[in-house]
Amino acid sequence: MNRNVVSAMVFCFFAVIFFAGPVPAAPPDNFTTKMVVNGMAMPMAKMGLKSRVQTGMMQDIYTITDGGTQKTFMVNPQSKTYYEQVQKRGEAPSVYDPNVVMEKKKLGSETVDGHPCVKSEMTFYHKDTPTQKFKGTIWEAQDLGGMPIRTEIIVEAMQKAGGSGKMVSEMKEIKVGGATASMFEVPKDYKKVNSMPELMGMGGDMQNMMKQMQKGRMPKQ
Repeated sequence: MNRNVVSAMVFCFFAVIFFAGPVPAAPPDNFTTKMVVNGMAMPMAKMGLKSRVQTGMMQDIYTITDGGTQKTFMVNPQSKTYYEQVQKRGEAPSVYDPNVVMEKKKLGSETVDGHPCVKSEMTFYHKDTPTQKFKGTIWEAQDLGGMPIRTEIIVEAMQKAGGSGKMVSEMKEIKVGGATASMFEVPKDYKKVNSMPELMGMGGDMQNMMKQMQKGRMPKQ
């Protein structure tokens, strides 16, 4: 699968797993950080129910997730375009969504990047789809109100894309209060496009192949 597409899948999954829903009162809800996902560093920011993720691997495209509306905006500054989509059921739910059931079993205590953490095994699922469970390990920083600064999760979509399916995410260089409102706004002069391949500047044939893959089938040769 195209490397940019796999990166996009990682983006969307991470935004959903951490920031799609309301957050508890204790962890800070305004911060910037460098998120390292399977060795790939991504600048991130969060303010309230909104988050932003960016990586140079995708032509500086960044993703804004609005947990209040459940909408995700992928923005391409080079072409001044953006692609909007709504979170679909079947994707991994946010661990902070009030409709998510979280089961944790403490495994011990560890220090991650200088933060004392409680390490736990977790299983979580949306209450409307209890048979669709997600499993992993979570490290919650005690000096940051229990913020999950490291997770290891198995992602079926990544397995289907040909990878191991294991996604390891860790927050580094956390700056509480570093986010500003403008980080989470799509510029008004940007044009809305109809698909992620179009946003990424792919040609017609590649766009068609991507659409077929998203539907679960490959185009005929």
